Amino acid sequence: MFIFMIFINMSGRQFCKDATMNNSTVLSKEEKLLLLLQLFIERLKQSGFQQEKIIRYIWLFCVGYYIKYHLSQANDHWIDRFTIISMLSNALKGSSQRVIDTLGYEHELTFFFRYLIHYAIDNEQEAEGIYQAERVKYEKLMLSNLPSGARRKRRGKRL
Repeated sequence: MFIFMIFINMSGRQFCKDATMNNSTVLSKEEKLLLLLQLFIERLKQSGFQQEKIIRYIWLFCVGYYIKYHLSQANDHWIDRFTIISMLSNALKGSSQRVIDTLGYEHELTFFFRYLIHYAIDNEQEAEGIYQAERVKYEKLMLSNLPSGARRKRRGKRL
């Protein structure tokens, strides 16, 4: 297994630097998703979770990632469980071969991706419910981070 680090420089751009190379590479959102997902899967497997639980947690992870990094770019009237699947599918298809070769995670992610598709199709209500619940949590968090004056609606002047 290769040792690698993910760090963010002062401009907010994310880089990946692995121990076998001396250069740094800017990561796309898709590559960042795959790297974080791989680490997440490894942690869950080390913790001894069953495969069904791992699939559910992967779904929760992907929903959270989509809400945080892709929601502002999307038309939220058309978002459903297949939107999350297509995000992950695009990440798997669009990741650079260097990242796949260096980390060697393509087989494991595609293995879990297959079960994730089955989970989203077989558990439609649960998958959609997770998305809706996480979306509400995220929007509440964003509203709580606003300054208090921006949260209140301004009322008209009283005479």
